[in-house]
Amino acid sequence: MAFAFIDKTSQRIELLFKHDFDDPTDLMALKHARIFLLCARKWHNHMLSESDDNTSTRMESILCRLEDALAESLELEDCIMELLSDQSSEDIMEYYTTLLDYSHSLQSDLSMEFMDSVLVNVLDTRDHVFPGRLRYMVGALKENMVFFKNFILFAQMRGFEPWQLQLLYIHLDVVAVNVARVCQDWFYVYFLHGCDSDLLDELELKCSEVLQKIKLIDPQIRETYIQVLKASNVPGSSHPLTLERDKHVLGDFADSLLYNIREAQFTSYEASLIKDQAQILYEGLRFLRTILTEHLDTIGELHEKVKNLIGTAVNEAAEFVICSLLLHESEGEFASEMDIELHNLLEKINLIKVITSAFIFPKTDVLGFMNFLLENLKELPTCKVDSIALAKDQILIVQEDLVSLRSFLENILDQHNQDGKLQRLWSRAIEVAYKTSSAILSLVVRDIPGFSPLEFKPLIEEINLIKMEALKIADNHHSDFESTNDATKTSNPSPSQGSAPATDKFMVTLDDEENTIIEQLVRGPERLDVISIVGMPGLGKTTLARNVYDNPSVRNLFHTHAWCVVSQVYKKKDLLLRILGSVNYHDLSNEYSKQDEHELEEKVKKCLLRRRYLIVLDDVWDIEAWTGLERSFPKDASSSRILLTSRHAEVARTINPNREPHFLRGLTDGESWDLLQKKLSCKEGYPIDLGRKIAKNCKGLPLLVVIIAGILAHLEQDGWEKIAGRLSLSALSAIDECMHTLELSYRKLPDYLKSCLLYLGAFPEDEEIHFRKLIWLWIAEGFVKKCESKSLEDVAGDYMNDLIDRGLVMVSKERSAGGVKTCRIHDLLHEFCLVKAKKEKFFCISSGPDDLSTYYGQLDISRLCMHSTVEYFEKSWLFFPEAGSLLFFDADKSVSRIYRISFIVHLFKLLKVLDLIHVHLGPNFPTEIALLCELRYLALQGTFDSVPPTISDLLNLETLIIKGKDVELPYNIWSMLKLRVLYISSCWFLNSSLAHNSLEWPSGLYNLDTFSTLELCFGQSLEKIMRQLPNIRKLKCLLSKSIESNADCNGIVALDFMSRLESLNLTRGYPSGYEVELIERCHIVFRFPWNLKKLTLSNMHSSIIPKGGELPNLVVLKLIDIYFEEDIWDMNEDWEFPELKFLELANLSIVRWTGGSNDHFPDLEKLVLRSCWSLEEVPSCLGDITSLKMIEVHKCGKSVVHLSLKVKEYQKNNWGTEDIHVLTSDIYDTDDA
Repeated sequence: MAFAFIDKTSQRIELLFKHDFDDPTDLMALKHARIFLLCARKWHNHMLSESDDNTSTRMESILCRLEDALAESLELEDCIMELLSDQSSEDIMEYYTTLLDYSHSLQSDLSMEFMDSVLVNVLDTRDHVFPGRLRYMVGALKENMVFFKNFILFAQMRGFEPWQLQLLYIHLDVVAVNVARVCQDWFYVYFLHGCDSDLLDELELKCSEVLQKIKLIDPQIRETYIQVLKASNVPGSSHPLTLERDKHVLGDFADSLLYNIREAQFTSYEASLIKDQAQILYEGLRFLRTILTEHLDTIGELHEKVKNLIGTAVNEAAEFVICSLLLHESEGEFASEMDIELHNLLEKINLIKVITSAFIFPKTDVLGFMNFLLENLKELPTCKVDSIALAKDQILIVQEDLVSLRSFLENILDQHNQDGKLQRLWSRAIEVAYKTSSAILSLVVRDIPGFSPLEFKPLIEEINLIKMEALKIADNHHSDFESTNDATKTSNPSPSQGSAPATDKFMVTLDDEENTIIEQLVRGPERLDVISIVGMPGLGKTTLARNVYDNPSVRNLFHTHAWCVVSQVYKKKDLLLRILGSVNYHDLSNEYSKQDEHELEEKVKKCLLRRRYLIVLDDVWDIEAWTGLERSFPKDASSSRILLTSRHAEVARTINPNREPHFLRGLTDGESWDLLQKKLSCKEGYPIDLGRKIAKNCKGLPLLVVIIAGILAHLEQDGWEKIAGRLSLSALSAIDECMHTLELSYRKLPDYLKSCLLYLGAFPEDEEIHFRKLIWLWIAEGFVKKCESKSLEDVAGDYMNDLIDRGLVMVSKERSAGGVKTCRIHDLLHEFCLVKAKKEKFFCISSGPDDLSTYYGQLDISRLCMHSTVEYFEKSWLFFPEAGSLLFFDADKSVSRIYRISFIVHLFKLLKVLDLIHVHLGPNFPTEIALLCELRYLALQGTFDSVPPTISDLLNLETLIIKGKDVELPYNIWSMLKLRVLYISSCWFLNSSLAHNSLEWPSGLYNLDTFSTLELCFGQSLEKIMRQLPNIRKLKCLLSKSIESNADCNGIVALDFMSRLESLNLTRGYPSGYEVELIERCHIVFRFPWNLKKLTLSNMHSSIIPKGGELPNLVVLKLIDIYFEEDIWDMNEDWEFPELKFLELANLSIVRWTGGSNDHFPDLEKLVLRSCWSLEEVPSCLGDITSLKMIEVHKCGKSVVHLSLKVKEYQKNNWGTEDIHVLTSDIYDTDDA
């Protein structure tokens, strides 16, 4: 009866799986039911035959109730409701518990099927939102089950029959049923009882007990392990390894072994494998695993003896790991024997590395191959393999010769393509290195009796010939590059003295080119048209596109604008999100990141439909990028335009065959000279004739002019002469000349700037880098020198100034008060930084398996930058114990995917920088972070609502960034004396008890420079909390007011004691529905610090607006959602800000803005009016402010645009100036509103 029911119900389950599930709970209910039915099918009859009548009746009734719950007459929703009921969950848990009481009756016929089903259905942590500790435990259960499975498959591969593995099968079954029961318990606790804390504690205890059962392996099972491993090492086994057939089994088995090595180093139980041995074995086994999993096509090309050697090495590694880590045999003769076996195993692995290196490394990575080969040749002479021992002396000679040859290759790395002799010598050196790998291989794979060490003689002679020729070239060939470097004298460079980073104002303007593009944008057809700018790197395509994009006549013509950098490596979803970000003017991370590409396409299309839009697609490399986006662009008759830049004319022609691309010309000699002079404007007394000569030889390339200017600015006249001489003699192409000059510029940098520049290469190509984040990273890395008279942030700002002045960094966006908001580097410089960083072992970047394969044996990597997912990183089994920095630029931006990072904490214990801001960590703060005691910089993203008190264990932490919402920090955060930056992207709560007068403060954050965003209630003592931040310079606060309390709703808040505060952002927040009422009722006066330079006020009463005499140093003022009791704002005589340069008014309901004179803000440069729907009048004094350069109008009526144009017309008529620009976007007609 039972089997018929089980089969019938299982079929019903599978039919239900074909439905679409909106709620993950429904899907998980079916998955748990599927596991239960498979379990019942496997063991029900065996259990009933041994149980009493009571138990039998109870078990039969459970099955009957489940049959009723899944009856064919019920709809999906009804079935799910039944499965989610307390009765069904309790029935299934009771069945599992009873089954475990009869575990001796379990059979092995369906063991693998059942275990696979458990792994797929209930142990997939991506489908469960396990809390922190439980998530780690479930992950450990999963890995242990995978190990058991892989070991059994390995044993079967080596010829063991199922009956010989009976004990292992039974052990696996018991573990699998225990795991199924634990996961069913979790489903019951989480989905049905909302994570009840008592039930959760009980569940953790059960999970811990299951893990303990796995570790305490029965002695008979231990013996089975040993038998399998010993039998596998017997020569002439009746089941020889076939690598092509068995590579997947071996690769998966190696994965499990790696997990066990890694976990053993960080768990509390004793293991005989000491850490130094573990690291060496881990790295060697990871290499074998990579051959088996990532070089599948290569395996077929290997000689049979090499394949057998790989299989033997994996088997010996398994024996060592299992005996040493799982069986805990650590004493006496066994330990000594294991040491000998480990030594022999590592020798085999080194031999495999040498003879497979030519397969692993592409010939494009020459120095990587040489480094890898030499590293492993060092260990080879001690290898016990007879053929290697016979050639020991010859191998030592070859190794020594290759070391010097490798040094030569490194010296000519940047020049070998520029000289015929060097190029030929380079090719010969590479060829002989590959011959060395082949020679070692020949020792292993052929019959040894007739071998003579003299066979290495031709190889040694060839290396000597190459060395002699290299010495001759070195004597007769002096690089212009080197001579320039040696002969020139640099002036003593020092950081610039400006307190705010300067911006690059001196870019050449090609008026004829700009007018041509504007003409095509304005006068083209009514249908959507694509205009392309094509040219070589460094010619200025992006600069021209940006000038056109920002041109007022273009901005005013189009309703909607978007700028999107495509680049060589891109994801369609990211491009769509960038376009949406430009169009919608708000953060998209939470709103759209969960949507798929099709949904985002439709969203973009909807935003652009029936609007005249201009979209710039910068740096398009291939037609696929356009094809992926084209469907998102409406083709209605709105005269919309796509402006595209590309290096490749064919790409442009394919995208728009009806319009020939515009080929950007190079600079004329005169334009090159003008640009050079602008870049050298701060340098006095430079030689003009030499300057003209240098400009002429820059081949019309703006990038080259800018880089050369950065070099010349730090040279005396004799240095100029050397530069001019080298450029005039050079026959390099413009791109090669650029790269050559970048090398020269790099060499001229002071040491403290070299690290800062190379660090920019760690970011993805074409990415706009946030300046603040960059300098916080620089400080954490130790690049920024302390200066008694300046903060570290200001010194870092000076460093950025210097890099900008040298033409190496470009400013993408400026801050309101001037200075850098975001920056980027040119593609060529990015490529240069990558090559230089790899050469100097400054950092390593991985975008996928091809990159990671080059890092074998490099345990001294100091910084690792991942441009791929955390999931791939974990599966790669990378292990760099000396790494001090780990930065993720996750390719998977989906916030729906939650990652666990405990493995990072275990493998990288010396981290000083951990940037996981692109990795979604889910609702639980990773408590393991507290173990990284060296951390200085920590950036996290997640939905966790609190940070645990253990964060204070990070005594060296300087920067804490959390991308989340409403995160409560612990009380002891105030004892973290080294904190310089607390930055939470959204608001967060501080424990309210901190503000109570009766509370003793543990300390103060005396080094804190930046704090954002601190949420406080008006019932708290704001002033008391601020006094714990005596040196704060940038502060953002969200001030809330509970409805129940009227305390502090009116009154004075004194902040004038905060003498170092320069930037203050105050936003008032209220419970929904009470905003206007409370703003009207609450009139709070703030006494602001006189030194304040930037002030942002949001959602406040107009009484908060400061008077000018209070803030004589104010440079930026932003008033957003300010409530005025009347529809007029009349500036009286007290409203005077002599230093104000930037004023923004947003979301104001006023109709008239009146009063004032040009004395109110005599230095105003930029006025922004945003969403001022009703505004009909602005002060007439605006026309008298001659410093005014820009008025921006966004989302306002046409009347506001008209007022702005009147200001421009007034200045033209009265002051004869046309410098003022009026930029508009999203303007509506007030008559239609």
